[in-house]
Amino acid sequence: MSDIEVVEIRDYLTYFHWGRYPNHPSLDMRLGGGSYAVHRNGRAVVIDSMARPGQGQWVRDYLTSKHGVTHFTLVSSHWHVDHIVDNAVYANDVIVGHAHTRDVMLAKRAEFEAGHSSYPPFKVVPPNLCFEGRLDLWVDDIKLELHEVKIHEAGHLAVLLPDQKILLANDLLEDPLWFFDFDFAPATVQRAEFDRLRAMDIEHIFPCHGCVETIRSGGYTASLINANARYFDTMMAKANEPGLQTLSAQSLLQADLDTGVINWWAPYDEVHAQNLETLKSQLGQLHAE
Repeated sequence: MSDIEVVEIRDYLTYFHWGRYPNHPSLDMRLGGGSYAVHRNGRAVVIDSMARPGQGQWVRDYLTSKHGVTHFTLVSSHWHVDHIVDNAVYANDVIVGHAHTRDVMLAKRAEFEAGHSSYPPFKVVPPNLCFEGRLDLWVDDIKLELHEVKIHEAGHLAVLLPDQKILLANDLLEDPLWFFDFDFAPATVQRAEFDRLRAMDIEHIFPCHGCVETIRSGGYTASLINANARYFDTMMAKANEPGLQTLSAQSLLQADLDTGVINWWAPYDEVHAQNLETLKSQLGQLHAE
């Protein structure tokens, strides 16, 4: 997997970037992304197993050869395919996830193992240690707080390193914007979760999907929370306006793009279009709130 870029963020934190491929049939590959590992003294917690078969094994082999890791724990932040494809690499290890993540992976096992147009078949290995709410893990002396956060998907986990003031946001926050889904929690609940994230003592944010140059330079600041919340607020405020469907993502994000808090990447036009469709299909529900 020579196309994986390794970004050694700290001596204990590594990002594995699968790259950005604007013409790829899979939206996740067009957007680009990666996974993180927290490692120290032969132990590692890997957050998500990447987006293509073979990538997870590459990450594991790298951590073994470069950092001497012999004991692995995998955290599945949520059930979306680009986060669970290579869970089988960790089948003999502890795989931590929300109970909802396990339930959906088991329900979709036949579908995922058969494959579909944008993803090849892969073996489904769900979490074998499940929880709801909050769970703490340790990598040697590094504490990891796993927080269930009701944004993007039911059972989504954020990983907070409180002593280092680092948030591994996975898909809760993205640069420049994120996917809406109100099937599992209403807009008011999700909006309140941004305030909960703001209340955490965070200085550095590392999302799955984002600008690798920003990640290389030390990550995002807490301003990324504000930028994502502003996009959400603007979309909600304009949800019942007839001109919403004609507004581009860039026009809604312009203030944060101008200040460099976020960066534009053209495939996110597709995410914005999906968000517009989500609002359109659920306008009655959102208006009632």
